[in-house]
Order: sequence, then C-alpha cells, then structure tokens
Amino acid sequence: MEVIIRCVILSFLMAAGCNLFFETLLPRRVFRCKWLCHMALPTFMAGFLLISFTPIPPYILQPVRFVLVVMLTALLYFKTSIVRCLAFSLLLCSIYWVTSVFYVSVIFLFPPFLRGNLTSSAEYITESIFICLILIFHNRFKDHSEKWTSLSRTFTSFFPLLSIIVILSISMIDVSQTTIDSRAMFAAVSGFAVIHLCYFYFISKTMDKEEEMQRLRLLHERTQNQMTLYQDMQKSYELQRRQLHDYKNQLGCIQGMLEDGQAQNALSYVCKLTGTLSQSAGLISTGHKVVNIILNRKYQEAAEKGITMTLSINDLSKLTISEEDIVILLGNLLDNAIAACEKLDDDRIIRFKMTLENSQLILSVRNPVKEPILIKDNKVVAKNKNNSRHGIGLLNVDSIIQKHDGTSVLKYDNGWFYFSAIIP
Repeated sequence: MEVIIRCVILSFLMAAGCNLFFETLLPRRVFRCKWLCHMALPTFMAGFLLISFTPIPPYILQPVRFVLVVMLTALLYFKTSIVRCLAFSLLLCSIYWVTSVFYVSVIFLFPPFLRGNLTSSAEYITESIFICLILIFHNRFKDHSEKWTSLSRTFTSFFPLLSIIVILSISMIDVSQTTIDSRAMFAAVSGFAVIHLCYFYFISKTMDKEEEMQRLRLLHERTQNQMTLYQDMQKSYELQRRQLHDYKNQLGCIQGMLEDGQAQNALSYVCKLTGTLSQSAGLISTGHKVVNIILNRKYQEAAEKGITMTLSINDLSKLTISEEDIVILLGNLLDNAIAACEKLDDDRIIRFKMTLENSQLILSVRNPVKEPILIKDNKVVAKNKNNSRHGIGLLNVDSIIQKHDGTSVLKYDNGWFYFSAIIP
C-alpha cells in the first residue's frame, strides 16, 4: 500500500509539472464536452502511473518511455503539431533528467553512512525541484508562447535531444568506487546544468529582443496610420476651403446667366456643378467623424484604382472606441484589401461591413486574393519578406481587438480572404 501511495504522489507531481509546462507553451484544445478540457492533468497522471507499475526498461530507454507518454498526452489536449510536440517533450525530459542526475551526483558527495536517507527521499526531492523549475519557467515564458515557434529547431529540438544523450552517458558512469569519481561526475553534471541555464538565458534574451523589435514595428505602423489620418483630414479641409472660396463666383455666374435669359445654360451648369460636388464631397455618413473620413478616403482611393467597394454600415455615433484605435483598425484592414485587389485583373471588389448591433461592433472585410493565403493560429503566415508589412498591420488590428476584449477570425476560402470581428 505504501508503494502505491508513493507512486500516486510522485505521478501527481510529475503530471502537474508537465501540465503547467505545456500550458505555458501551447493553447488548449476546445472540446464539445467541457469536462474533457480538464482531463489533461489526470491523463498525464495516468501515464506516469502506467510507467510506475510497468517493468523498468534498460536505462537508456527510460527517457524514450517518458517522452512518448508526455507527447501523446500533449497531442490530445493541446493545439500543436507532432514535430513541435516532440521538441517540447524532449525539452521537458532534458530538464527532468538533468535535475534527477544532478541530485544523484550530490548524494555521492556525502559519506556512505549518510547516503541512505538521502537516497530514500531522492524521488520526492527531485520532483519538488522539478516543480520549482517549471514554476520559474512558467513565470518567465507564460506571455511568450508564440515566440517559441520562431526559434530555430536547433534550440527547440536538437539541443534537448543532445542534452538527454549526454546526461544519460554521464549518469551511466559508476561513481560508487572512489570519491574522485563522484566529484568528477558532480563537476560534469554541474557544468551541464550551467549550460542549460545559459540555454534558457539566451532564449529569454532573444525573446526580449524580438518583443522590443515587434513593439517598435507596431509603434511605427501606428504612427503611420495617425499621419495618414491627419493628411486625409487636411486634404478634406483644404478641399472644402477651395469649394467655399469658389462658391461665390459660381453663384455669380449662375446669376448672370439667369439675368441674360440663359435659363437652359444655367440649368446645365448647375447639373455639372452638382455632379462635381457629389464626386468630391463625402458620400459616406455614419454619424462618426473619424469613420467618415477614413471610409470616404478609402472609398475614393479604391474607386481611383478601379476597385468596387460595397459598404454595409449603420449609425455609428455611439461608437466608444478611441479615434486612434479606429484608425488602426480601418486603415490596416482596408489598405490590405485594396493592396490585394490591385494585384487582380478582374473581380476587384471589397465587401465591407461595420455596424453596431446589440451593443457590439460587427466588423467584416472580404476581398479576393491572387494567391492562396496560409493562416495558422488565426494569423497570416507570410510566404516572403514582401508580406512583412501586411503581417504587422494585422498584428496591430489583433492587438486593438484584444485590447477591447473582442474576438476575430481570419479565413481563406476559394480565392477569397475573410476577416470578421466582434468587439463589445
């Protein structure tokens, strides 16, 4: 009975560490049955109990058994590919094995009469240290899960695999004979533990640098959006000023025609004048000043490039999103749609929807694209460097949607790109 209780406790500790590790790096799968979403921890625990009550394989195969159990469970409950899951499982295994072998090497530094007590509690202490390391890992990388995918496979796959091979080789050395051997093993394992710390330190710094560069790129994009808004407003005000300046002369011309009895010419001039005014004036009115400016400018820009733009809008006067955020949302979405339509020879059309319904903003943009678009984790995967700005724009859009507790969906289907969002 004591053995069973011991196995259950140790399996629970290992399962908790594994579950927290994968929660740090990967999003959970969504199941129709909600109770399945909470079964990752029990499944990890069942896997380690299975390991506990099955015959022990040769020492070199023990990590293989560990990795298989962890990987299969993670694939069931977390959204990831087999390759990524294998890489993360190897990394987790290397952390555990380095911790375990390090503690064993410490035990052999003590005199033989003290090793008994330390050996009997070795598994509990190793599991406790392992849990602490995973907690530190979670606290440091919980907000950087997406950046792990951008790391090269050398850091996420080959290093953990090499680490397991080396640490297994070191641990298979018999150090029970002399003190010199035990000290040599401790030095070797300590050095390898330091290499692991350097590995995570390097990853941490790399992610910090990438995050700072991403922040600067987003800031640059937002500044450009603001400048575009100000330029559009300046053009609109300048156009209105010129129209008001000419208004008196135009009325004087009409008055002169009427006084000379040229009623037909006056009517023709008025028709031509109203047509010109309708083309230059703002045709789109939503009740929101900034939305009007952006939509009118983008509508005019699309028309000049031979792109048809259909709009579905309603009264947006109660829209509470800040002007800066509106510029980022509409500017990036419509710029991307116009740029995509410019590459087409026909079917150049943008379907845009922006309505307030039941205290929610419904935002949708649909447009055809020349080439298929790869979407992964609700993000556009750029196939070449020329699409980097496109990706930054959508990251800005996503940041605004998350800021307002909204949700968005990206989709590619049969030559069309779909974006839709709901913002409370």
